[in-house]
Amino acid sequence: MADLVLLRGANALWPDGRIDRADVLLDGPRIGRVAPVVEAPDGAQVIDLDGLTLAPGFVDVHVHGGGGHSLLTANRDEIEAHARWVVSRGVTSFLATICAADIEQGIAYAEAVAAVTGVIGGGAELLGLNFEGPFVSPERRGALPEGWLQRPDRALLERLLAAGEVRIMTIAPDLDGGIELVRAAVDVGVRVSVGHTDATYDIARQAFEAGATHVTHAFNAMRPLHHRDPGPIGAAIEAKGVTVEAIGDGVHLHPATVRLLVRALGIDRVALVTDAVTPAGLAAGTFRIGNEEAVLSEGSIRLPNGTIAGSAATMDAVVRNVVTWGIGDAAEALQMASAVPARVAGLAGRKGSLAAGLDADLVAMTKDLAIWGTWAGGKCVYRSDG
Repeated sequence: MADLVLLRGANALWPDGRIDRADVLLDGPRIGRVAPVVEAPDGAQVIDLDGLTLAPGFVDVHVHGGGGHSLLTANRDEIEAHARWVVSRGVTSFLATICAADIEQGIAYAEAVAAVTGVIGGGAELLGLNFEGPFVSPERRGALPEGWLQRPDRALLERLLAAGEVRIMTIAPDLDGGIELVRAAVDVGVRVSVGHTDATYDIARQAFEAGATHVTHAFNAMRPLHHRDPGPIGAAIEAKGVTVEAIGDGVHLHPATVRLLVRALGIDRVALVTDAVTPAGLAAGTFRIGNEEAVLSEGSIRLPNGTIAGSAATMDAVVRNVVTWGIGDAAEALQMASAVPARVAGLAGRKGSLAAGLDADLVAMTKDLAIWGTWAGGKCVYRSDG
């Protein structure tokens, strides 16, 4: 018999977006029932969550590491260590986001991710790969290593896709052959994200018409929104159903910019992400990206030339920021951290909602949205009280 756990009396985020009292029955790795009152089945463990907020576990679709652990590695143990750390920040599933010093290194990283993709005992589920490049613009590479960048090449695309389960790939459509590569990736089931691009509004529109459905870390590493040149953001706002990533760390985007995105697109088209790197969640630290060393100082991680090199944010902090900045209430922030990114990853039928039959991935939070407990696949993988 599957393990039965009844989470009783929480203020729960219902699938319709309201927060109201609910009992949630976990039936092994799936949610068995959600209702205002659920009678405890014989043998069920009952956990009282009175006064806590219960929501779907966070889904981080753009993350490179955190807690001192890197996902840019060929070391499988380190990838698993990250999965076991990140549940303390409310994340129950994530995509390992890959860039590297060169293609061979990137493929080695992807193969290590592929080897441990799936449920990781005691941690978050690794959903697969998000390739940040390599088919991106040299003019807008940001902190991506120069040796990682490549011109659109169908054979190389196929080689990258063979390295593991690739759910998302960032492509710059302004590159020669970029639109054709967007179509090629979409044709084999990859969700293409427009990013690290100098694309004009017209070229970005062509990319969305070719099947791209997402935008990598909106406003960062791309042609800016200008009143005479709306660029990728202007095209994304107009493109039906296109989602965008917002790094709500207060470093990558001004709070007013996040507010602009949410008002222009609605919460169902904005996915909160961390873009976190190795020192995220720590007070200070360094890590290498390609051949350069990035330093965490005062909440910002930068290369020696001042370029932002990923984020020090965690998903729970990003959620709190959205609420603190007055961009959305708790229900809206939680949806942008769970339901929207689950849909971006193509997993809306499995994750991102407290609904019967979906994966039993949940996070319980205090009134100030601090993480109290996390369940992944129906198992408690983190409690703040130990």
